[in-house]
Amino acid sequence: MKYEKNASNCMQILAEVYKAQKDSVEFLKTVQEGVAKYPSEKYFLGSVIDYYSSHNQNEKAMEFADNQLKNDPNNKFMVFVKAYLYQMMKDYDNAVTYYEKAIQLDPAYVDALSNLGLTYVLKAQVVSEKATTNVNSPKYKQDQAAIKALYEKARPYYEKARELKPDNKDLWARGLYRVYYCLNMAPQFEEMEKILGIDSTKK
Repeated sequence: MKYEKNASNCMQILAEVYKAQKDSVEFLKTVQEGVAKYPSEKYFLGSVIDYYSSHNQNEKAMEFADNQLKNDPNNKFMVFVKAYLYQMMKDYDNAVTYYEKAIQLDPAYVDALSNLGLTYVLKAQVVSEKATTNVNSPKYKQDQAAIKALYEKARPYYEKARELKPDNKDLWARGLYRVYYCLNMAPQFEEMEKILGIDSTKK
């Protein structure tokens, strides 16, 4: 690590060794040092966030992200991280805001596109859980329209993720399967069944 040429890689290896040894103190110390020395390295930034998140320290994770954004407001990765943290805290409105900002910074940011689609699906689930099931209630149509509108919002983000990364099904296939089902888009839904290898005759 004394030699600058490969020092970043060596520091990452050292951090992984501490992680394997379950030495969380030295792991956090090493990745924090990595952030200070190599502020553009995603490994160190992501590792600090992952550490705080896995230890239920979301406030510290958010504070860390905010501090990074003070130095670089257009750091799309840290904007994405803020969105992800809000999503984990079930603050879906703020998650949408920051995912949208990440996409504005990079319209081809596939992870942000996929997660924004997911956030709208999660919002739809919240509305669905509170919606009336009484079909004779005037509120029934209103609730169903609100749910459908959220799935409609999710759809273009998942479809864009599919367009950009057609081979990475984890980013869009499950999401589109649910969206198409909830929007009664039978041909598209059946296509997702085939892609996911789901046998509809066994349902």
